[in-house]
Amino acid sequence: MKLRLSKTLKFWVNVACEQRKTRTPTKSKQALIAQVLREWEEAGEAMRYLRADGKIGWKATREMLDRLADAERDARDELDEWL
Repeated sequence: MKLRLSKTLKFWVNVACEQRKTRTPTKSKQALIAQVLREWEEAGEAMRYLRADGKIGWKATREMLDRLADAERDARDELDEWL
């Protein structure tokens, strides 16, 4: 089954899967993605929604997007201080 993820969520899920792959090399990519999405949904970081075409999609929650924006601002501030 093909999972339909928003661009932002897809990027971060792939990052999480790459990190986990070293710890559990026998798990398939699909199993790792499912595990990450399940954990993130429970934590309020990702959510399922019904797309216009009637299929289920996944996207990052507003809380996750806000946290990522804060982290980006902090990184830019640190870079500005370093330069």
